[in-house]
Amino acid sequence: MQPTASEIAFAGEIVQLQSVLSQRRAQLDPETVKVVEDNLNVIDMAVKRARAALSKDPASGFLTRQLDNALQKKVDLLRTVALLPAST
Repeated sequence: MQPTASEIAFAGEIVQLQSVLSQRRAQLDPETVKVVEDNLNVIDMAVKRARAALSKDPASGFLTRQLDNALQKKVDLLRTVALLPAST
């Protein structure tokens, strides 16, 4: 299946924000990193499931919105992490 418009639109920002998370990992509280990673795993699973469903029903507006929402949540979470203060 070809990437959706949202996947293309969010791809660059997700890569950049994941890089920020990787760079900041040592500066953040380990519990915070664990929670973030757990939530990213849940979001990634939702993206995977939405993509799989869309491959079977590519015209579904509902499934497209589900995928879009999951991608937006991923970007929002990564943005939040990028702005967190370093732990002391």
